[in-house]
Amino acid sequence: MNKNKLIAEFMGMKYSDERSFNDGEWTHSIKSLSKFETSWDWLMPVVEMCYHNGADSNEIGDITHALLDINIEATHQAVIKFIKNYE
Repeated sequence: MNKNKLIAEFMGMKYSDERSFNDGEWTHSIKSLSKFETSWDWLMPVVEMCYHNGADSNEIGDITHALLDINIEATHQAVIKFIKNYE
């Protein structure tokens, strides 16, 4: 599964192959979801959701270390690891 699609599902986002207006809401296209890898503005709400869903897990420590290093790629990877273990 696409890693960003995994994040989108974790965040309760609606997505499709193309951006569309469905049931009164815009869906995110797979292309727009790629911002999780490159934008702190997109990734930080996911980090916050991870903290709310597993404050005592080792994966949270991985996310914290990546954040302290100010490394978006490592943070993204730690978030993916957390979500996969969360499910």
